Amino acid sequence: MTEAEVRELEASLTDDERAMLDDLAEGLARRRLTTAALFFLESHRPLAFVTSQVMVFFQPVAQILWRDPKRWEQVQSVLSKRGSIELLLRRLEAQA
Repeated sequence: MTEAEVRELEASLTDDERAMLDDLAEGLARRRLTTAALFFLESHRPLAFVTSQVMVFFQPVAQILWRDPKRWEQVQSVLSKRGSIELLLRRLEAQA
């Protein structure tokens, strides 16, 4: 993914989606899971869109079990955008 594509994708995110990605990266770094998260995300990068569609399928269950259903929708929305994993990876690498 080129720098121009990354900037374009970053610009297409809402402020809440950017904050969610920042919070996620910060939380993983705080728990010292940066390396594990980088490995996991790199290996599952091609499946991001599929994951977002599975999240849509399980949304009714998640609304019952998930503490913040809005956050579930934000994660699903971000994952449905091509290249979104790259944004999270960059945030994690900045935390390392």
